Amino acid sequence: MALIKTTEIPAFSGSLETLQGATRRLGKDADDIYSSGDSLHLTFQVMGNHYSASETEDLLATTVPVRESGESVRQSVTRVALAVDNYARDAQTISARLNALRARAAAIPTVAEDDPDHARHERESDEIRSDVAALVAEFARMEEETVRAINSALPYGPDHGMPGPWAPGYQPPWHFLSPPPPLPCFASPEAANSWWSGLTDQERERWIQSNPAGIGALDGIPAVHRDRANRIIFDRWWERERPDLALRDHLAEQPERYVRVQRSTRVYEDGYVDVETQAWKQWNEERKLLMGPVSVHDRINRLGHYGSSNLPEPFLLHFDPSGRGQAAVANGNPDTADHTAIFVPGTGAELSGAENDLNRMVTLWEASKRRAASGDEVSTITWIGYETPPEVFFDATDRSYASDGAPVLNSFLDGLDASRTSGGERNTTVIAHSYGSTLVGEATQQSGRSKPIAADNIIAVGSPGMGVGNADELGIGAENVYSVQAPVHRDQVAEGGRWFHGETNSGWKTHFGFVPYYDVDLVPNVPADPDFGATRMKTESKDHSGYWRSQLDLDNQAHVVVGRPQEVTRE
Repeated sequence: MALIKTTEIPAFSGSLETLQGATRRLGKDADDIYSSGDSLHLTFQVMGNHYSASETEDLLATTVPVRESGESVRQSVTRVALAVDNYARDAQTISARLNALRARAAAIPTVAEDDPDHARHERESDEIRSDVAALVAEFARMEEETVRAINSALPYGPDHGMPGPWAPGYQPPWHFLSPPPPLPCFASPEAANSWWSGLTDQERERWIQSNPAGIGALDGIPAVHRDRANRIIFDRWWERERPDLALRDHLAEQPERYVRVQRSTRVYEDGYVDVETQAWKQWNEERKLLMGPVSVHDRINRLGHYGSSNLPEPFLLHFDPSGRGQAAVANGNPDTADHTAIFVPGTGAELSGAENDLNRMVTLWEASKRRAASGDEVSTITWIGYETPPEVFFDATDRSYASDGAPVLNSFLDGLDASRTSGGERNTTVIAHSYGSTLVGEATQQSGRSKPIAADNIIAVGSPGMGVGNADELGIGAENVYSVQAPVHRDQVAEGGRWFHGETNSGWKTHFGFVPYYDVDLVPNVPADPDFGATRMKTESKDHSGYWRSQLDLDNQAHVVVGRPQEVTRE
């Protein structure tokens, strides 16, 4: 096909802000209707206090239906206003995504068909057309849902309960299609992938629309389909919660950051220093929490600083807002990638703190892509898919979080293996930070598995221990296990954690090759120890969180990710 033109991408006309303004007025009018009916009833009741006739009770009861009718009208009008407001918000989101695609299209240069870059630009043009078609279809679906919600709110419409696509038990109108059966249970991600492969395109679409939560969480389903299902869930949650509005309101309340105080308590000494206020510190911590879901939204929609045309297509492989929240976001399609890296974060990782973890894998993708062989695809995944320990103290010493999360991680990795379509040998790297490495260690030891963990390389970053005393015990070969650890004065996690998650190398050994003896190792090993047997990579990290800030750290991890371990700078 020809290279895309910006004129192919539709643009919204009219003012969505005007529509939202009318919606707000409609909601106020609904409140006024109820207030008028309630005022009439109360006024009549007060007047009735001055009557003592036998028919007074019946007389006063006549205004009760007025108040009840006012409440009924308010509920109906409020639901209509909510449906229209949701429509406007959805339209704004789709408009922003179309604008981002239009910017991508404008950035594609006009080149001749015999130009070496023409095929690449043509592929990107096709991707943009596909995304535009999906957004147009999403807009049509959103319009239909708005009509249903309004009909549901009005007296003559069928009652669907809570309006909007996030309504409990919501099912799309299939018209001539019968409702789908319950989602089958599968013994493995491979079985789920086999079932999905046997469905027609129409059947797959039915499953995605009717059970997006089930399909989005099903390991083994191709990334493009999991992404579509999870986006439905995410968009419904987003429109209900609107964390971006909460962030906007929070940013508007930013207190003064610094206060000027005297450098010394001795009044005769001059000099002042600016100190961060406690109010600003607390405000900033709350800002970070609000940024997590907004960052996920911006990444999967290519907005904000994620809007660069250099970044690959995002895929939402997992989303669960319940509890502390979980999400898995891929930079690039892992099914077609030649090199895939999965980042497993540690203590405190949750939806509200996703921004830093997302940014780490974006920068690693950029570093890996620069070092990959020409034509090779790279995918980096931020996987916040297990319940992490909430706090460092006490919680992070509990290995149960790792043992509970190990089967979940193995299932996710097996699912990536099952849905992979790229040719050649698999090259999968698990990058585990802090307590995440303890989880990965548990995953390699999961009982009942007939195969090792579905990874070719493991990088343990700032690890407090992996539950094994030697890299060989991880099942992928010690030569494929790497450790990154800053000195103890900059990162104390390894030294403190080894007593809870490390293991010794104690056991029966031989002296001179034939005299058996029992060797007792009193200090548990962690991946940073020479006795552990991992390849120790050099680092410039200044603390426990800085392993993705320096070019050296990014380069070392990228060399492993793209299959060039010989280029790693070692300690």
